[in-house]
Amino acid sequence: MQKKYLNTLIAVALVGALYGGFAYWEKRKSQEPAASDSETSSEKLLAVEAKNVQSLTLKPREGETLTCRREGESWNIVEPKKLSADKAAVESILTSLLGASIDQIIDPKPASLKEFGLDLPSMTLEVTSSSKPEKFVLTLGDDTPTGGSVYAQMAGNPRVFTLASYLKSSLDKKVFDLRDKRILSIPSGQVNRIEVRSKTKRWTLSKNPQGIWDLVLPPAVRADRFTAEGIVRRLENGTMESVVAEDKKNVGKYGLGSPEVTIRASGAGLTQTLIVGRKEDSRYYAMNSALQPVFTLDASFLTDFQKEASDLRSKDLFTFSTFEVKRLEVESLVGARIFEKQPQNKWKQTAPEAKDIPSEKLEALLNKLRGLRAESFPPGENLEPYGLTKPAYRFKAHFGDANETESVEAAKVGEHSYARRTTDILASEISKTALDEIEKALKEL
Repeated sequence: MQKKYLNTLIAVALVGALYGGFAYWEKRKSQEPAASDSETSSEKLLAVEAKNVQSLTLKPREGETLTCRREGESWNIVEPKKLSADKAAVESILTSLLGASIDQIIDPKPASLKEFGLDLPSMTLEVTSSSKPEKFVLTLGDDTPTGGSVYAQMAGNPRVFTLASYLKSSLDKKVFDLRDKRILSIPSGQVNRIEVRSKTKRWTLSKNPQGIWDLVLPPAVRADRFTAEGIVRRLENGTMESVVAEDKKNVGKYGLGSPEVTIRASGAGLTQTLIVGRKEDSRYYAMNSALQPVFTLDASFLTDFQKEASDLRSKDLFTFSTFEVKRLEVESLVGARIFEKQPQNKWKQTAPEAKDIPSEKLEALLNKLRGLRAESFPPGENLEPYGLTKPAYRFKAHFGDANETESVEAAKVGEHSYARRTTDILASEISKTALDEIEKALKEL
């Protein structure tokens, strides 16, 4: 009998709890904004312009207070420690804040803030401005029962309102999220020289006065533009995966005394050395001579800096676009010939004798020339072993509105074929059949 009575009491208690929870949920749900109200609301959360914001302080219920302060054109973290801030990350928060609108006023004069989670806010945000008002304090409470919105209140006004929940997410930041995580602090686009040294490789990329990347072996040879620019972007856009130490007191344990690779970058009057140490899991330890912390890099970062020098050399002997060529001069085994483009994209041989040339056949020759490409790079600066001191073939193309020129010399030595641009000091080996195919195309003219 007593057991039956006890079971009845438990059942009554459970029903009461469920009813109370349901009633509370219904009350909170009734306080959520209707879709139509949210869509038509136009009241801005913060009436201030981004350029006037001077500081931003995030105070989570749990965790460190984080303050960022504008200093000239830059942002710095001043609390909990002094660090350079990621300007884009800070301005992203400002964009979210200054673009936010109040969804709905829930209670103009709430009797209690507890039911909204505003008695112990999940986040308190302070914004200072150089314009009026000079300070905003926003508190965020609980999410609304069905999600999508969060309860909020502004200091100086008792009303409780809702904001889109994405705003709460955008403010959930730690020091690492907002610190400057660049591994190189030379301004983007200003790097003009990169020297790479590893245990087995050594090469230098240098931008010449014409703004073109050279590979300095020495001597300086043409670098592949896309490969060089990719390496520079990787360095300029590289970011820290994590910070393992805020100083360089014990760098030996990170393998930085015997690095995998050392990268010296120069530009804008600055030179910085990036040292990459040992690997742990999927990351490498690293440090920059101009920065304080020891940090980690994704393992894939090293890929571009472990290339062979030959991987960086330009392999195309010509760079013109076929349709841009206006004049072509050819010296081959059968003599010298000159071809010039006429109106309506027609072609004419102008030397040794004048005659019309089928456009499609001349374009086929140009395509063969444009396709000349290094397959390997033989050693040494002496051109004689490669037949290039007295080359059997010379090709000179005039192209573009600026009437640019490119010249290539080529020769056969035994079963091998070699070529070089006249501006290149070193030779390259090309396909064994490349010159045979060009000779055939010339005969068809």
